[in-house]
Amino acid sequence: MRHIATRLKMSCLGWCLLALGGVSFSAVPEPKVAETPQALMRRGTEADRAGRAVEAIAAYEALLRDDTRFEGVVAPRLVKLFSDRGQAAEALAWAARVARYQPAPKAYLAGIYERLGQKKEAELLLRQAISEERAPAQRVPLLWQLADVQEGQGDRDAARATLSGIGDTIQDAALKRTTIQRLEALRERCAEPRQNEAKACGRSKSEVNP
Repeated sequence: MRHIATRLKMSCLGWCLLALGGVSFSAVPEPKVAETPQALMRRGTEADRAGRAVEAIAAYEALLRDDTRFEGVVAPRLVKLFSDRGQAAEALAWAARVARYQPAPKAYLAGIYERLGQKKEAELLLRQAISEERAPAQRVPLLWQLADVQEGQGDRDAARATLSGIGDTIQDAALKRTTIQRLEALRERCAEPRQNEAKACGRSKSEVNP
């Protein structure tokens, strides 16, 4: 009888272990199926258009970890998304990769620095690019960009000097015409504060001496 009782206990214990084992196995979550590059691209694009920046960034970065063929399209979007969120380090890291596809890498990077509010760094990069470029067709647009950065820093005199210095060296009629137009527009913007100040002075005088 004692042997029979022992066998019954062992049998019950075995069934309990099997049952527990079955529950444990069924509780293990199944691995997620990896998304295809096309699915990640679609998910990132939809989130991007809907303004869900965090979701778009996650999808785009997951896509480029697995498939760099999309880098030329997706990396610029990552630069924009990170820039808009004020995440300068991430924006600049992706911008460095995007710059490889640009005809003027330093000018492109300067534009990203300016967008991030780092205007001194933008000016330094542009001056380096200008010193390295000799072809007028490529050099003049760099000088236009430099003038914009200088004006953005509040130094309109420097911007005016940059544009004024271009005129005599340009042989291309279209480049010269555009430079003159940009210079005239800058001069008008410089004149606006003085005109507004004069108007304000005129109003104050009329108020004092009706």
